[in-house]
Amino acid sequence: MSLFVTSVFTFKIESTFNEWAAIFDSAESEKRHSEFDIKPIFRGVSIDDPQKVIVIHQAPEGNVKKFVEANGDWIATHRVDLSTMEENSWTSSLTKDN
Repeated sequence: MSLFVTSVFTFKIESTFNEWAAIFDSAESEKRHSEFDIKPIFRGVSIDDPQKVIVIHQAPEGNVKKFVEANGDWIATHRVDLSTMEENSWTSSLTKDN
C-alpha cells in the first residue's frame, strides 16, 4: 500500500488569481491530476499578496513530483513562476499501511 501525502505548495503567479484559478479548476487540469491520482483539496490566494497562491492536495508519495516533472511546461504556460515554488509534505503516519 502506498503512503499518501498531503502536499502544501506556495508559489507566485503572473496573472490574476481568478485567471489562474479558472485554469486550475478546468477539465484539462482535472484530467492531468487524475493521471497521477492527485486529489486537490484547496487552492487559494494570499490576503497580503494577490500574486501568491497556495495549493493543497493529497496523492501517493512521489506522485506530485512526477506530475510537476511531466507537466512543468504546461504549468509554466499558465503564468506560474516555478522558481518561487515551495513545498511542504505532511502525512498522518510514517508507515505505508495508513
